[in-house]
Amino acid sequence: MPDSPGLGDMPGEERLIALEERIAWLEMLLHNQGAEISALTNRLDDAIRLLKYLSSKTADPYAVRPQSEEEPPPHY
Repeated sequence: MPDSPGLGDMPGEERLIALEERIAWLEMLLHNQGAEISALTNRLDDAIRLLKYLSSKTADPYAVRPQSEEEPPPHY
């Protein structure tokens, strides 16, 4: 928000316009921050879901086969 002179120094109509401009700017800022928070919440939800999935895979005893069942790579 650009710097504005003190509202007490303005005549009534100019003061009203300055207040309306400030309110409009604050409403825009609030809307933008709400959208950003929503996007970050979605990303966090996705990250939590992925973490739970990966955690369940590492806790699964069958996620890694025993060494006896592993086949060597083709270049051996």
